Amino acid sequence: MQRLFSKKQRIAVEIVTGRTGEADHVTPYSKGGKTIVENCQIISQKANRMKGSTEFKPREWQQNFLDSWEARQSGLPYMLIAIPGSGKTKASLEAARRWLEAASDRRLIVVVPTDNLRQQWQEEATGFGLDLQTKDFGTNFKNGYMGGVVTYHLVANQPIVFRKLCAVAPTMVIFDEVHHCGDESCFGYGIKEAFELAKEKLLMSGTPWKSDGSPIPFVRYDGDGYALGNYRYDYPDALTDGVVRYLIFNHSKGSIVNESTGVESEVHGEISEVDAAKRLSILLSSDGDYVRQQILDSHAKLLELRSVQHDAAALAICIDQTHASRVAQLIRSLTGCEPSLIVSDESLENDTVKKFRNSNKEWIVSVRKVSEGTDIKRLQVLCYLTNVTSELFFRQAIGRVSRVRNEEDHSGYVYLPADPRLISASTNIENAQVLALREDAEKESREFESREFLDKPVSVFSTTHNGVDTILVGNERVPIDEYRRIEAYSLAVGIPHTKVLQLARLMSGEVHLHMNPTVEQTVGREDQETELRKKCQKLGYRLSKMTGIEPKDIHKKFKPQKEMSLKDLEAKLAWLKSEVASCERN
Repeated sequence: MQRLFSKKQRIAVEIVTGRTGEADHVTPYSKGGKTIVENCQIISQKANRMKGSTEFKPREWQQNFLDSWEARQSGLPYMLIAIPGSGKTKASLEAARRWLEAASDRRLIVVVPTDNLRQQWQEEATGFGLDLQTKDFGTNFKNGYMGGVVTYHLVANQPIVFRKLCAVAPTMVIFDEVHHCGDESCFGYGIKEAFELAKEKLLMSGTPWKSDGSPIPFVRYDGDGYALGNYRYDYPDALTDGVVRYLIFNHSKGSIVNESTGVESEVHGEISEVDAAKRLSILLSSDGDYVRQQILDSHAKLLELRSVQHDAAALAICIDQTHASRVAQLIRSLTGCEPSLIVSDESLENDTVKKFRNSNKEWIVSVRKVSEGTDIKRLQVLCYLTNVTSELFFRQAIGRVSRVRNEEDHSGYVYLPADPRLISASTNIENAQVLALREDAEKESREFESREFLDKPVSVFSTTHNGVDTILVGNERVPIDEYRRIEAYSLAVGIPHTKVLQLARLMSGEVHLHMNPTVEQTVGREDQETELRKKCQKLGYRLSKMTGIEPKDIHKKFKPQKEMSLKDLEAKLAWLKSEVASCERN
């Protein structure tokens, strides 16, 4: 069968589509796609190279979404609600790619909250063979482009331009983090006018939200005012699937003293939302001891993580640009690290998200530019230094440290004030994590599909940051001293915190792990082999989910595990990790 398109075929498709570039198979040749004009698309050289090196393999939830999308009632807005870090960008681009393939005259517009996300979406789209322009929009897209990526702000200022673009050709619009249309009333008006004529509308958000009385265009609401989703992918499912990390919340108490009157007030406890908001803003002053200690605690955890994940990083989210600049200076003086400052003010900005993502730097400091949608998988610690306490923003913020990369970075750490609203928001996440743990315990057959179980702290610091009182391990609160012994034993032996607690309860009813556990002291050869077999099972199952290959066929590449030596098991585990990492890169 002919492998390459002829010059005549390429020219014919260029004439019909009005595009110039390289001829590419819509259905890949390797999957039976024929080299005929009906199966030919014209894309840029860059997009073709990216497409050739990137093959999208949907996760189970992404495939379920795509099936739901294909079965939708065409022409009606479709809402996807999927937690931050779950992969909704790739899922939506795959939906768009399939829609664009159905006709040569179709176009795609992606609307995003920030300029940073505009660039990120453009790069992601290139991996799907989609060339999207990001500026200089006119009555049609530039030659060779299939559409564009724009911000809500730009659409609000130029709605007529985008209305015209939707009028001249069938257009699909993806609204990323569509709840931003409610941030300013003009956004909503502009979005409705600009995209009323769009053929398909895919709305996306990282979490459901409640209307403030000003409904967002194209969004459906339930009787209580919450946004309705056509497809939802929530925390318990994502945790069980190993898509996101378990998050450990460190709530620290704080107090403020009025230097004029000597009156001391606490941020935590039974106080009104109005009082909490006022006190929180004062507490987070970069001149106070509270922020200094939060940075030190966050950095100590970061150093611990970097001993395993050498490029692990921390994010500080601040109140405003001035606050961010001062926090960056504080990080520099306290840790000796040179943080990346990412803010809108060009006179202050010293880095870009893309540069930080590809670097080995320890800290990034921002206001909102990195709080939503930005994909920096190496972020593992969040220092929450902003006075924004809405649950929607909170969930988007913690999403920056929830993205799983591999077996070694299965946990994210969040350091935040013991503000009653933030405690409530984090408790909802903790409940979801407990639900995932319970589901896993009830379904033994799914054990090695889930991520390693980690503890969920609901912590209380003294006003001088002298430690945590209680920690949530699974669904049980334990004293801090007991938790520290559990954590040390878990790290040394390589089993989850919840399993350590369960074993301790079975053996004596309490945890009496007073030794300083190390692998050499506590783990014999047989125990090491048993643990390696479990890890190989877990990674083998995960690899099967990513590749579609049956687990038994993956394990057939090696001799039976019960016959493998410690060295054999270590070699097998290393191979599995390499294969999983390769799939994740692709």
